[in-house]
Amino acid sequence: MPAPPLLKRDWQKDHVYLIQFPRAGCIPTLSPFALKLETWLRMAGIQYTNISNEFKKYSAKRQIPFIEVNGRQIADSNFCIDHLTESFHVDMDSQLSPSEKAQARAFHVLLEESIRWIVVYNRGRNNKFFATPEGFAGHMTGVKKLYFKTVAIEQFRKKIVKACYSQGIGRHSLEEVEKIAMKDLLALSVFLADKPFFFGSKPTSLDATAFGHLTQMYYTPLNSDNLKKYMDEKTPNLVAHINRMKSLYWSDWDDAIRELSLTTHNTPKTTDA
Repeated sequence: MPAPPLLKRDWQKDHVYLIQFPRAGCIPTLSPFALKLETWLRMAGIQYTNISNEFKKYSAKRQIPFIEVNGRQIADSNFCIDHLTESFHVDMDSQLSPSEKAQARAFHVLLEESIRWIVVYNRGRNNKFFATPEGFAGHMTGVKKLYFKTVAIEQFRKKIVKACYSQGIGRHSLEEVEKIAMKDLLALSVFLADKPFFFGSKPTSLDATAFGHLTQMYYTPLNSDNLKKYMDEKTPNLVAHINRMKSLYWSDWDDAIRELSLTTHNTPKTTDA
């Protein structure tokens, strides 16, 4: 199979180009996978540049996000992290034992194959906020804005509904889906306990994954406020974890969503902060 054409043709050696959706108004990205990957890059200290996909540029696998590095395109956030871990000799999980790595894998799957679909399910029921200032409205004017609001997001919503039904979660009621979410959140909360990060005092790739997905549930509009209330009241340690990760790796969070900018930068802090 021929290599896919690069978006960044004048690339610099050992510099990562992260292609993702434009910024949103309620969270830096409405993609949990993009937020996970960008957070991981910041944790690893790898230099990168964001590139907007302009709602139309995708990887050869038709996925967002993806990266380009040293003239290669790597699709899927997990394969991106695997490639960067090997290429840049940065292992965020080096301190974990085989047993801990097994636990991390289990919770990774819970986040990406359950929590993720709960958020997707909600957007399949109602994704109108995409066309408001909480979503992407700040990037559009005139006819483009009208088309996005009246046509594009409904087409996208129908695709979400179809995907959710095929996956299985779309066959359930909102109440049933929220019960699944609460069980998942409780499991994560029990495992986190009173630790600053999931495996102690040092963040690992699981912390990046959890941050990418839990922030979607906590900060973006859902069909009810039941899950946000549950997190505040029943799993406050998960909310504290979100805030801790934001403080460490997203000092520019507010700037990113206010300016809708892909060029803001974090001011690094230590994990003792």
